[in-house]
Amino acid sequence: MGNFISKICSHIYVAGALEAVKLYKEAFRLEDRDAPWIDDDGVLVYQELGRNGELFISVSEDKHLFAEFIKDYPDGVRPSMLFIVYFENEDDLRRAYGLLYKEGNSSTGVRPDGDTICAFIDTFGVYWHFQVPKDRNASFVPKGFPR
Repeated sequence: MGNFISKICSHIYVAGALEAVKLYKEAFRLEDRDAPWIDDDGVLVYQELGRNGELFISVSEDKHLFAEFIKDYPDGVRPSMLFIVYFENEDDLRRAYGLLYKEGNSSTGVRPDGDTICAFIDTFGVYWHFQVPKDRNASFVPKGFPR
């Protein structure tokens, strides 16, 4: 099957995401990779930061963390980091999902929503988003991704 993982990226959910972006840009000498995606309330939905054209980290306000993934956490405790893995094909995505997913943990299941995607929490409590983009740009983010 060859090199089945195209790229792995870190994504964090934090309170005060716009301030976090400013701090990370300064601390790591990062630049915006595109315009931030801001919701109707002026809150950051998604922002990519990179260096030399390469994605370093993406950031979202914690309110945009999917509710189904935090319902079982005690008050004040929530996952804050998501690993995004872009696969070259659906078979490899399904293989990795089958190995990592633990029955009973939160999961969207594998579904084709234009791209083949799934999001889940594994046996160790790590939050994953797997994706096989049908049409991807240089950072493996699907073309036309809303900003």
